[in-house]
Amino acid sequence: MIIKVSGDGPHDEVILTPLEAAFTETTCATLAGTEAFTRGVGLALLGRVADLRIRPSDASGTVDDDGQYAVKLSVDEDGPHQECGCPEAAVAALCPHGVAVALAATGSVNGDEDDDDYVRAAVGVFLTGLPRAELVDLVLDLADENDDLADALWEATVRWHRDQATD
Repeated sequence: MIIKVSGDGPHDEVILTPLEAAFTETTCATLAGTEAFTRGVGLALLGRVADLRIRPSDASGTVDDDGQYAVKLSVDEDGPHQECGCPEAAVAALCPHGVAVALAATGSVNGDEDDDDYVRAAVGVFLTGLPRAELVDLVLDLADENDDLADALWEATVRWHRDQATD
């Protein structure tokens, strides 16, 4: 089955498979939640999806994320479904591994380095995963190498101390 979606003009029709229609970025973000969605975007951008198989109504792949996770996505009259062996899949409609496979299968994440949103998401996933002490060390090391960053951090530090004194 193919689903047709009309655009603004008479020749702007886009043809979607049921998989593409069911696993849009918006739907994935809603099903997964912000944190899992962001992590899934990062996994897709980092090329962690392998063995990707795509059909009109389902997709499967393996995601490398501190272990290998086999993911199967499908869509039927009840909507989108996911199978993944990770603990998050047991409590969420879509886990980060499902997000990564969905985005890779639908072509939503292409890893184009010129797209600031995707780069920001991938860096956000990286930074979120760092222990706090490592994050602080990384920022301070980067500030040592970049005067603009050092100045911006100093200004933020001064504002923070000022705000703390007035509270």
